[in-house]
Amino acid sequence: MDSILKATLKRQMPFLIGGTITGIIMTYYYGFLFTIVVNSIIWFIISMVVNKYYWHYTGFRDEIFLFKKYVMNRNKTTN
Repeated sequence: MDSILKATLKRQMPFLIGGTITGIIMTYYYGFLFTIVVNSIIWFIISMVVNKYYWHYTGFRDEIFLFKKYVMNRNKTTN
């Protein structure tokens, strides 16, 4: 695995895990549709703040990189 992918996954994994855990808890109490919207907004704001102050960058570099990797890998497996 290349170093850029490892660094990107290292930065994104806590948000994925946290969003999953809070999503499960919120779904039990508030329902699925409400949870999808609210949990996504909450974790988007958390990731923006952490990325800005801890990793010292703003934008969607990690998300775009992971999406490109997924698309390239998907094209390899479907062809």
